[in-house]
Amino acid sequence: MNKCTSLIISLILILITGCSSNNFEIKLVTPKSFTPDQSTPIKIKILDREGKPVKGAKVSADLDMQGMSHGDISMKMQETENGVYVGQATFEMEGDYTATIKIDDNGEKWKGEKRFSIVYNHAQ
Repeated sequence: MNKCTSLIISLILILITGCSSNNFEIKLVTPKSFTPDQSTPIKIKILDREGKPVKGAKVSADLDMQGMSHGDISMKMQETENGVYVGQATFEMEGDYTATIKIDDNGEKWKGEKRFSIVYNHAQ
């Protein structure tokens, strides 16, 4: 399978699946590409077990490139609308990443991982 097909399949899986715990449904939304030295928005949508947006939670994420050891990209996420939290990341390399997401909603804590792929934006 070529790199482009693999990327498309990964992105589709990320967009259509949410990671469910007993208490939260987490959806990670990432762009398909990035521009070096520019911030790239990363969104996390959080729903409770009844499907309602989780408001006012403390949310953070660490992005780690798989197979590399050049350090994590850490983000504190800000709520921009009901249950949607946004952070900014500056990517140096295209590839496969793991987002380790931490949520604290009034003492109810959750930690989990989501994977995504991102490529360099060649259309500049």
